[in-house]
Amino acid sequence: MGSKVCSHVLNSIYAFLGLALTATAIWFFVEVKEVTNLRNSNHYLLDYNLYWPQVIPWLFIIVGLLVLGVSGCGFSGATKKSKGLLRVHVTFVSITILVSLAVAVIALVFADSKSSDNFIKDTIWDAFYQMKEHHEVEESFGRIERRMQCCGAESPRDYVNWKNDFPNSCCDVFYHGWLEPYSINCEITNKLANERHGCAAVAAQYSRIIIKVLSGVSIFIAFISIIILVVSIKMLRSILRRPRVIQAQQESESKKGLI
Repeated sequence: MGSKVCSHVLNSIYAFLGLALTATAIWFFVEVKEVTNLRNSNHYLLDYNLYWPQVIPWLFIIVGLLVLGVSGCGFSGATKKSKGLLRVHVTFVSITILVSLAVAVIALVFADSKSSDNFIKDTIWDAFYQMKEHHEVEESFGRIERRMQCCGAESPRDYVNWKNDFPNSCCDVFYHGWLEPYSINCEITNKLANERHGCAAVAAQYSRIIIKVLSGVSIFIAFISIIILVVSIKMLRSILRRPRVIQAQQESESKKGLI
């Protein structure tokens, strides 16, 4: 009974971590996709390369979905006390440990790197040049500036030779989670706008932070997986041992009857 309750608690935590990892990885992919959609598509017609910020979210999504499936199998195996389901659960928990650690190592070694920074920065610069000719790109870039609290591509001074004033998105601020735009004009001399970092550096830094967080969750999933593996093996052994105990009791009773 204790192993069953312990298994349910651990698999609940496991399912929550898998769901959180999947949701965060999907959100990261959408954020990257929103920025890459602002690029000049003609520049990338012959570029079939996939860059780490585009690939790594899918690896974490795979880990998250694997964890959700394994936790479901663990719930069923513990509830039904099925030898077959527990064997499958033990096998896939072992696979999850290897996959989650491998993805975390890949993310920290390859994705959290200078090449990822360069991809993000080049994408932001391309989007910045695009919005000079396309109003809809300018609106989308403004939303990025509001969310990230940044201004321009490299710095706010990118707007000096293009506009008379900064766009309003360079002067909007968040107060306690709510966006409150300034009522004054966002002039070139505006102190708040001039103190902000360029979106290329901010986006690259946020990307690194998210990759580190996803990698940390993946490593923690591997740690929980090891505990679940131990509990599942213990439960499986107790189920396999039970028929022998019952058989021994039956033989003992039959011997008593003969006596």
